Amino acid sequence: MENIKNIIFDLGGVLVGLDGQRSIDAFDRLGCQRVSQYIVEHRTEDLFYRIELGLISTHEFCEEVREMTQTTATDEQMVAAWNALLTPLSELRAARLLQWHRKGYRIFLLSNTNDMHWQHCARVLFPEEVLKAFSQVFLSYEMQLAKPDRRIFEEVLRQADIRADETLFIDDNQDNVATAATLGIVAFHNKNIDQWTEALQL
Repeated sequence: MENIKNIIFDLGGVLVGLDGQRSIDAFDRLGCQRVSQYIVEHRTEDLFYRIELGLISTHEFCEEVREMTQTTATDEQMVAAWNALLTPLSELRAARLLQWHRKGYRIFLLSNTNDMHWQHCARVLFPEEVLKAFSQVFLSYEMQLAKPDRRIFEEVLRQADIRADETLFIDDNQDNVATAATLGIVAFHNKNIDQWTEALQL
């Protein structure tokens, strides 16, 4: 990895953890069992796919959940239940990211996510120094593209003005890793959340 100058991080499964049961329990308490079933199945379609692509707003998402489940839960309650999926950036992961940033690597984030999750990360889960370490943040709901679509990787390379062969991409999804590799990006499949902190030496 001698030529690496840029590091692109995925969010869930790489920087922050995913606790599906915690979110399921929160939705169930709101009477939203049909929503919690999505989390069990890890589906990316219908309502959840549209919010991830930025095709509907957070309020529209909550309105559809209310109609679908007949719940009287507020937007705030549903946002909190959905954000319960995410666990904080650990000190270990934060330290390694910042170490690479201080060494001069340009740090980027590329995530299939929605406004609810990103705002929760930015306001609650990420220390300010980590947020400042990102040269740019690329989010599916803003780009209206999602991994593993090849176009989102092409757009990141173009907007960041970086070369594929000088870029390391860390993601927990094999399809995303495989697509990135077709563009010449050095891709690492992170099979457990802290694997990259030990396996990658830069």
